[in-house]
Amino acid sequence: MENKTIHLGKALYLGAFLMFGCSSGGVFGCGSSSSGPTVDSELLGVYRIDRYQGSEQGCDSMTDIDNAPGFLVLYSFHPNDKPDEARLGGVFCSGVDDCRLAAKQASEPLIGYSFLQGSDASGWLGWAIPNGGPVNDQCRAEVQAHVLTATGDTIDLQTKTFETVFAPRPEDIDGSNITCRNADAIAALDDRPPPPCKQILDVGATREAGL
Repeated sequence: MENKTIHLGKALYLGAFLMFGCSSGGVFGCGSSSSGPTVDSELLGVYRIDRYQGSEQGCDSMTDIDNAPGFLVLYSFHPNDKPDEARLGGVFCSGVDDCRLAAKQASEPLIGYSFLQGSDASGWLGWAIPNGGPVNDQCRAEVQAHVLTATGDTIDLQTKTFETVFAPRPEDIDGSNITCRNADAIAALDDRPPPPCKQILDVGATREAGL
């Protein structure tokens, strides 16, 4: 993963509270469609949402969220930062035709999911950083950790938002100017004790149609 700064130009909102970052300075570039290989996954398709729960006050309990999206589509796209490498993406949509159109456009999701690691068997992992930057002599960032798993025709998709605090690298300190790296924000998720979990979104869905 490239080391990029986390001075984000904008943050995008999904549902009632969940943010997904997408800018030239973020973890993910906002890619456009391109031809090339398809991601190695049998999960590509349209899914009907069965469960849409979450919490804005920690991650220990969840309740149903109003105005839940009806569908989710999982599809293959090519990000701008690595246009020759297929990646698994996902966006919410209103129906089968709408979902298929989103997948056909095959762009990097502006509001949605981008999975960087994993497989159908082991699960897929992705991260987003909706906001962050230097505070005094430290770096602070909200990191969203996405985990996608599948059993038969059903998928479970969980996003937890963590508040991370980490020290900048010595080479990233230039007087009063501090550069904070996305890779270090994500690595801080492995700290012990772990950073506090601020928000959670839990989605369950069943395959409705292919692409």
